Amino acid sequence: MNTQMLTYSRSKGLFAGITLEGAVVQQDDDSTKAIYGKNVKFRRILSGKVSTPQSAEAFMRAVADAGHQARIAEAKDEKN
Repeated sequence: MNTQMLTYSRSKGLFAGITLEGAVVQQDDDSTKAIYGKNVKFRRILSGKVSTPQSAEAFMRAVADAGHQARIAEAKDEKN
């Protein structure tokens, strides 16, 4: 299996590009450099030590909006 994935964590507000090859998760250095403007280790990104790049702001807003809508729908479901 060889697939590219973009991940987002609502708790830390991060955006990261990774490549999955088989059972190995490895950092895609080219994508990381394209998004962050330099090579940044995933440990720093995933621990929240790197701020969200401006290029990801629209994505972050879209994910936050989707999360908000999901919480509203979940609350409605719990009432029924």
